[in-house]
Amino acid sequence: MVILSPIVRLDVKETFDVFKAVPVEMVVVRLQDLVSKRTYSFNKTYNDAISAGGLHNFLDFHGHILLSLVMKDEIIANFQPQKYAHVINSLAPDSYTTIDGQTYEGEYSLSSREIERIYIESKELVKLCPRHQPLGLVKGCTENQIERHMELLKSLEIEDFVFHVGDFLRHGDPNMIMKARSFSHRMRKNAKRLILYGIGSQERLLEFSFADVYVSFNHFVTAKNGMKFVGTKKVKYSGSYSPKIVVDNFIQMYKNVESLKKQSRLF
Repeated sequence: MVILSPIVRLDVKETFDVFKAVPVEMVVVRLQDLVSKRTYSFNKTYNDAISAGGLHNFLDFHGHILLSLVMKDEIIANFQPQKYAHVINSLAPDSYTTIDGQTYEGEYSLSSREIERIYIESKELVKLCPRHQPLGLVKGCTENQIERHMELLKSLEIEDFVFHVGDFLRHGDPNMIMKARSFSHRMRKNAKRLILYGIGSQERLLEFSFADVYVSFNHFVTAKNGMKFVGTKKVKYSGSYSPKIVVDNFIQMYKNVESLKKQSRLF
C-alpha cells in the first residue's frame, strides 16, 4: 500500500520536524537546495552536511534517504556525471534518482534528445556510484517516450522508478492530470516499485493509489501560502506563519494517505 515521504529542505531546518511527528520510512532531500543559484557551486548547507559526516548524521535520521536530482534546467546544465557522483559519494544517501532533463509537453524532438543524453550520463553515473542504489527518474512527453526511457534505465539494472507527476498536476488542467495518471499507470506495470514525485493535491490521492510512494513538499508550500489542510481541503489560517503549521499539515497528509487503506473504490 502507498506510503507518504516528505521532501526535506536541508537549508530550512524547520522542515526536519515532519519526520519526527509521524512514522516515516523514507525522506527525500533535493540536490538543488545544496547549490548556489548564482554560481552553481556548492553552498554552505552542503559543506555543513559534509562536516556532519553525511546526510544521515546531518538530519539525525536513520531511515532511508533518497537524494533527488530533480532540478531546474539551468542547474542541470552546470552538472556532469562526475559532479553528481562527488555529491552522492560524499553525502552517502541510501539511494538517488537518475539524472533529470527537459521533456516538456509538445516538445517531442527535444524530449527524445534529452532522454538519450540522460541515459548516457546516467549510465556513467551508476558506474561512479557503486555503493548507492539508483532509482530511475523516468522522463518523456508521450507514452512511447516513457516506455523507451524505462527500457533504457532497466538496461542499467534499475527496478524502482520515479515519475514527476507534479509537473502535470501543478495547474489543475484535466488533460494533463489524465496524462499523468495514464503515464504513471503504464509505468506501474513495469516497475518493482513506483514513486510519484510532487503529488500535492489531497483530493486526488485515490486516483494514484496504485503507486508505492507519494513524495510531497506540499505541507511546507501550503503553510507558506497561508493555508492549512483540514481533511483533504485547504483553508486559510489566521495569524502569521508558524513551523507548527508545516508539521500539522504533514500529519493531516499522513492521515489522508493512511485512510486510503480503508477505501475500496476502484478506478
